[in-house]
Amino acid sequence: MIGETKKNPYLRPLDPRKDLNGVADLIDACFDFQMDEDGREYVRQIRRVAQSQNSLFGIGRNLGGTGVPMQGFVWEVDGKLVGNLTIIPFLRESKWNYLIANVATYPDFRRQGIARQLTQSALRFIRDRGGQIAWLQVREDNQAAFDLYASLGFHEIARRTTYHARPQTYKDSSTANTISITRRRSSDWPSQKAWLQRVYPPEIAWHLPFQVNNFQPGIWTRISQFFNDESIFQWAARRSDRLLGVASLEFYRGNTDNLWLAVPPVLEEDALFSLLTHIRTEAPSQRTISVNFPNGVAERCFQSAGYEKHVTLIWMNQSTKQGHKKFSTEKLV
Repeated sequence: MIGETKKNPYLRPLDPRKDLNGVADLIDACFDFQMDEDGREYVRQIRRVAQSQNSLFGIGRNLGGTGVPMQGFVWEVDGKLVGNLTIIPFLRESKWNYLIANVATYPDFRRQGIARQLTQSALRFIRDRGGQIAWLQVREDNQAAFDLYASLGFHEIARRTTYHARPQTYKDSSTANTISITRRRSSDWPSQKAWLQRVYPPEIAWHLPFQVNNFQPGIWTRISQFFNDESIFQWAARRSDRLLGVASLEFYRGNTDNLWLAVPPVLEEDALFSLLTHIRTEAPSQRTISVNFPNGVAERCFQSAGYEKHVTLIWMNQSTKQGHKKFSTEKLV
């Protein structure tokens, strides 16, 4: 890797002691129009770390799981960062996998192969460390980036859509009257857990603010929520006494409240609609509600319930191990 960067005077490893402000400037310039408030807070966090720390030791002590870039590559021209790529390691099933993120090139420097060379350097970095899989996400509307990653051997694994909604103060009379919404019961947990793990499988859940055991009934869960300054409200949809779905609204850090949906393989959209509309009227806060769901599943149901499509991300990976098995959420329809 050192020899490679010597051959290319513009490409070098990220140095978090001096590059964080430049990385933040790049993210701002390339993604500002598509960032939500959580994304802007992420950029502000990078700047805060850059301004408050003068040493790598100091930076490491204060990251606290914020995702501030610590590994990656930059492309530097005349002392200015014009390209960036962040590498985020994560441990899954006792094996190291890596997420390639924040791939950005200033507009004036695009179409010069910078993003390709940054990504190739990241893949070599990952392979040199015995990484099993390299992951990345690309917006559905960014065909050029999708084609670039496909040409480098990445394969599409899943498409996930994030919807946003604002709480409302009135009840929607169009909710199906055969569906009743109740508080989640402890007896609902086995079905809820199985459905949650299906809608949010491990292959994508690792990069979401999602922990399935946060929703388990019991005193220890409540104690954990208390110490983490977290609140969770859960509702169930039923027809007669048959469970049709569970919705969990989670209040935590960030600028949105996360909604997690547990629905069975054979999805009943009137039950989902009832849950979605109920949550908008019963949400204890006035913050934006954010929900991540498989793309293309029940889209009209979300829209009818007042949830707007915020972004659709394509999850792609490149396996360094033969026979890696892809997962799919196609059976959820």
